[in-house]
Amino acid sequence: MKSRLLVLACMFLLNVVGRVYAEGHPEVFVQTGHLADAGSVAFSSDGQWVLSGGSGTVKLWEVATGREVRSFMGHTEAVHSVAFSPDGQWALSGSGDQTIKLWEVATGREVRTFTGHSSDVWSAAFSPDERWILSGSLGGELKLWEVATGREVRTFTGHSSDVWSAAFSPDERWILSGSLGGELKLWEVATGREVRSFVGHGNAVRSVAFSPDGSLAVSGGMGMDVWRVGSGEELLTTVLLGDREWISLTPEGYYTASPKGDIYLNVRLGNQVYGIDQFRSTFYRPQIVEATLRLGNRKQAIAEILGEGDQRAAGGAGDFIAPPTVAISSPEDRSVLATPRLDLAVTITDRSYPIQSVRVSRNGAQVWPLQTRDLVVTAKSGVEKAPVVPVTVPAGVREWTTTIPLDLEEGENVIEVKAFNGHSETVKAITVSLPAALVPHEDVIKPNLWILSIGINAYQDRQIRALSYAEADAQTIVQAFTQQRGKLFRDVRSLIISDSSTMKPTYDTILDNLGYLQQAGQNDVVLLFLAGHGINDDRGEFYFLPSDAAIQSDGSIKRSRAIANDEIKKVLDLPAKKIVFLDACHSEGVSKKKTRGVDNNRFIKELQAMDAVILTSSAGNELSQEGDDWKHGAFTYALLEGLSGKADLITKDGIVSMKELDGYVSERVPNLTNGAQHPITDTPGGYRNFPVALLR
Repeated sequence: MKSRLLVLACMFLLNVVGRVYAEGHPEVFVQTGHLADAGSVAFSSDGQWVLSGGSGTVKLWEVATGREVRSFMGHTEAVHSVAFSPDGQWALSGSGDQTIKLWEVATGREVRTFTGHSSDVWSAAFSPDERWILSGSLGGELKLWEVATGREVRTFTGHSSDVWSAAFSPDERWILSGSLGGELKLWEVATGREVRSFVGHGNAVRSVAFSPDGSLAVSGGMGMDVWRVGSGEELLTTVLLGDREWISLTPEGYYTASPKGDIYLNVRLGNQVYGIDQFRSTFYRPQIVEATLRLGNRKQAIAEILGEGDQRAAGGAGDFIAPPTVAISSPEDRSVLATPRLDLAVTITDRSYPIQSVRVSRNGAQVWPLQTRDLVVTAKSGVEKAPVVPVTVPAGVREWTTTIPLDLEEGENVIEVKAFNGHSETVKAITVSLPAALVPHEDVIKPNLWILSIGINAYQDRQIRALSYAEADAQTIVQAFTQQRGKLFRDVRSLIISDSSTMKPTYDTILDNLGYLQQAGQNDVVLLFLAGHGINDDRGEFYFLPSDAAIQSDGSIKRSRAIANDEIKKVLDLPAKKIVFLDACHSEGVSKKKTRGVDNNRFIKELQAMDAVILTSSAGNELSQEGDDWKHGAFTYALLEGLSGKADLITKDGIVSMKELDGYVSERVPNLTNGAQHPITDTPGGYRNFPVALLR
C-alpha cells in the first residue's frame, strides 16, 4: 500500500541568520550597530568577513574578532538582502527602497545604484564571473542587470508571488529562483525562457543554490529540498525541527535523522497514522540518502545499496507495511499492585504478516524472553522462587494471546511490549507501581555492574594522531564506579583494555573481548565506555579505531582493522540495563590540536534498537576536547565530577540519578569548552530515572 508522509507535529523554521548568531557570533550582529534585527547576512568566500543588512544600513564585520569594520550608508529603507562578489571586492544590497546598490568593500564607497523594481527588493546575487546581477522583488519580479553599466538586461516573468531568492548556475547558463508561494523555477539566462518548475516544495522558498557542478539544486524554506536539475526530480527533503533535531528523507521514505528526529514525522496508511520510527528497521537507511546525493539519482542509489535484484530498486519503493497491533488487557495502566509478581496478558495481531518477535522490558531491561540461566532466581532468604515457564511465539501466527508472569521492582515499573513483523514494529507501554512495603527486604538483591572500558592514546599508524587522556578516561571511569561496590551494586566487575593494561587495545584483543558484558544477568547493569579515535567511512559507517588501525594510501580506513558499529551492537544485545558512554571521535586526528570528533548523531541512531541509555561527548560532528588542566577529556571530566556528587542537584538526597548526571554533564561540558562541545543523551522510552551513584 502506498503511503503519504505527513508532518503531524509542529515544526520550527531554524532561521539561517539566527543559527549564525547563536553558534558563532551571538552579539556581534544582533546587539551592536543595527537599529533593528539584521534581515540578511553573507560570508565572504574566504570566511574572513561577514556582511549584514538591517535598518537602512549594510555593515561589514571581521569574523575573527567580531569587530565592526565599516557601515555602507545610502539606502532609505530596510536592507533585505546582501551578497559578496566571488572575489570579495564588491558587495550588493537589496532594499525596501526598491533599489539594489553596488559597494566597494575596501572603502565602503557606493559604486552604482540599480533602479527599475516597482517594490521591495528581497534578493540580490552576483554571477560567478561578476558581470551580471540577479535581483528579485515583491510581486514576482526577477531581473538581470549588467554590472558595468547598471543596465537592466531582462525581466523573467512567471512567478505569481514575491521572489525571495535567486542564484546563477556555476556555468552561468541557468538561473534558479524561489518565491513566497513555494514556486521554484529554472530559467535560461540567454533567452529568459522558463525551463521548468520544480513541483513539491510546499512552502515558501527562502533560499536557493546550485551544487558546484550545477547538477543539483537546493531550496530552503521550512527545511531544505534537493533537486536534480536536468529532470526536476526531487531527491531529498530535510526538515529542521526544534532542539537541534532534523530528518532527511527521500520521496520513497528512506531516511536518516538526528537521534530523535524521526519521532516528529508520521505515516498515514489508509485511515491509520503511525510514527515513521515504527518503520525504522526498513526505512532508516542513511546509506541510501548519502548515495542519492552522491549519484543524483534515487533509483540508482536504492539499487546500489539494496542490490540490483531487490524489487525496491526497480522503482516500487515506498511501500510501508503496517505494524502489528499490541493490546495489554491486564493489568490496567497506572495500576497500584498488591503483589510483586503480575501476569501480563497481551494480544498481538497482524493483518498481513506473521509475528516474528515479541519482547517485554521492565524499566529498560529486557525481562522476556529470558535467557535460560535467568529462569530461576534465588532470593537472599534462600527461598527459591517458582521458575518462569518459557513461552515462545508460535511460528507463522498472525494473532497470538498469552500471559507472561513478570516480577516487579519497588516503586514505578514501566513495562513495554514490542512486537515486530519483519517490516515494522509497535511498542505498547504501561506503568504500574509496587509499594515498597510489599517488597520483602530480604528479597531485594542489588544488581551487579559490569564494565567494559576501552581507552586508547597511542596508535601504530602515524597518520592517526596520539591522544593524551583517553586511557586515563577509561581507567578513572572504572575507579569511580568501583566505589559503588556494596552501595548501589552488589559487585562491580570490570575489564579495562588500554595502552598500559594487561590487555592491549589491538583489533584482535578488543574483538575477542567484546563479549565480556554478555556475562551480565537480566537484573544487572552493564556499562560500555569507549575513549579514543573513531571514524565514519565514505559510507557513513562508524568504526572505533584500535591501536593497530591502519589508514590506507587513499586516506580511507582499512575496515578489516577497525571495530565496526555492528560489533558494538552485538555487545549490547543482552537482557540487562545498558549504559554507553562514548568519547570516541575523529576530526583532528592529523592536526596538532588535542581534539577528537565524529558523527555522534549517526552513532546514536544506529544503536537505538539496542535500548541503551547513550551519552556521547559532543553533538553531530563537533570536536570533543581534552586538556592538560583536566587531565581528561572534557566529557569524562564532567562525568567524574557528576558522579562524585556535583550532579546531585535536583533532590539533594545523596543519590546521583541518571537524569541528574545527564543534566549536569549537558551543562558542564559546554561551560568547560566555551560552547564548542554539546553532549547528546538518548534515553529509550521504557526507562524510568534510575540511580548511578550513592554518595554515602
